[in-house]
Amino acid sequence: MIADPLSMVFNAEGLKNVTIPIQLWASERGGDGVLPKDVDAVRRGLPSPSDYRVQSGSAHFAFLAPCSAAQAKELPEICNDAPGFDRVAFHDKLNTEVLAFFRQHLGQASKP
Repeated sequence: MIADPLSMVFNAEGLKNVTIPIQLWASERGGDGVLPKDVDAVRRGLPSPSDYRVQSGSAHFAFLAPCSAAQAKELPEICNDAPGFDRVAFHDKLNTEVLAFFRQHLGQASKP
């Protein structure tokens, strides 16, 4: 699973030998140097199709765990999401879908 990567870290040359299934998540808005078009470039650089998902309404830092009230006060640029985006609900969905992906591709090894 890869979430909102920088294409300069995951370029086509570096991805050409990837043979395992990849679940690739992208934020709709990007941020902190990550642009949606860069994540799409990573998707196109994978030698085989990935399980590609774009989370509507999200920005790059939405992939970080939900912040406590103290963290939100101290780090608003990381903790505050766009109006209408629910980071807690997104992480419930993200965790469920990533776990399902791992169970599908790792089989019995990933079941509790």
